[in-house]
Amino acid sequence: MGRSAPAPAPAPEYRDDPDAHSLHTTPDDYTYDDAPEITGLPPSYTDSQGESAGAAVPAAPIRHLPPPPGRRNHGSWTRKLGKPEYCETQTLMDARYDTDAVYLEEGIRSFAEEAPYPLVNIEGSHTETIRRGDKKETKTITDFRILMDLQNYLRRNFDPHDSSHMKLVTVENGEKTHRGTIWKQRAPGFKQDIEVGTSSPELNEWCHRYCASPRMLRIFRLRRVVTGLDEEFLKNRIEGLIRSTNYRGHIKITFPVEYKDVDIYTTNFVNKWRLKTWVRWIFYLTFLWIFTWPYLYFATKRYAVVKAEWPFSISDAYGNKRYTTVSEEQWFERWHVGIRRLVLDRFDGEAGEELLSSIIERPEDPPMPGTIRTGHEGVDNAVGLLTQGFQVARAISSGNIARSTQSGWGYDS
Repeated sequence: MGRSAPAPAPAPEYRDDPDAHSLHTTPDDYTYDDAPEITGLPPSYTDSQGESAGAAVPAAPIRHLPPPPGRRNHGSWTRKLGKPEYCETQTLMDARYDTDAVYLEEGIRSFAEEAPYPLVNIEGSHTETIRRGDKKETKTITDFRILMDLQNYLRRNFDPHDSSHMKLVTVENGEKTHRGTIWKQRAPGFKQDIEVGTSSPELNEWCHRYCASPRMLRIFRLRRVVTGLDEEFLKNRIEGLIRSTNYRGHIKITFPVEYKDVDIYTTNFVNKWRLKTWVRWIFYLTFLWIFTWPYLYFATKRYAVVKAEWPFSISDAYGNKRYTTVSEEQWFERWHVGIRRLVLDRFDGEAGEELLSSIIERPEDPPMPGTIRTGHEGVDNAVGLLTQGFQVARAISSGNIARSTQSGWGYDS
């Protein structure tokens, strides 16, 4: 009489990776050439589909990415080779994201609720040429550098918990991007603006495709995009404001965005090592990167198919703008006095709203750099004439006679 077969052992439960989140700065976006389009879809993710069709899924837990240590904790940004360095990408690992499509979708939606940090970076510099015998040495002098944060203007009524204007969207079929591929490409069957085929996949489907992929090395990227900000308008107004202080140097105004990308890496020893700074330095110094970089380049499948749009303003079909909080003009009118005074103070650092408000409350502007204000008109005039004399002598010795007839500060010399 035969014996009955033993009951199958229950499937092991998913467990979170004990390694917490890791953070580092990566390039703005993956930049790879296009490849021939591929056809076919990955195998269906039946486990997650079955689970979704069954009992109701509990409410998505709130997940937050801890900000990396750096500029925001010290009142000033970090620098690399004398230039500001911004943390654009946050990276994390969780073993459950590798296989659980429902859990991955919940995480993406939760991370999208956290707004990026759009910044206004204002820099002024000039060059100085020094003679050393028969040689000339030119160096760049930074006159001022001001960093301002615009994140509060992305939330309605300045409510830090309001994300009602945020819109989570997936890429269109005709858009070139990473679709679980090495290179950017369009969806199969789509050529430029001519669309042939089905509608574009939603976030749920992309999460199932990611979790169904057999590739060990994968990255799923959430992009946080700031829309509706007229950068050219702000740039022109700020530059004109700085020139009104008689500044004659080089002005650079940029709009970087911190924490604009969230990269979810599959949990394995290769990805853990590639994210550790000390491991990367070992490979740099031993030149092992020559062999490892091509392997990581071709072995990693990337998904950059979903983005969270955070609008500074929204335009309707007739071109009328509806602002989340204030317009660019209102923002400039509110802070232009503080910006001008920080420029004259040759400020170098992050200018928060509290600092700007205290500077605006001052009774008057600081003196132009290179001048002295003692409160006595006669002394000030005498010092001014003496300073102009030194400037003329210096301009003649450097061969820049035209400068001697002009007023201002921050000249190249």
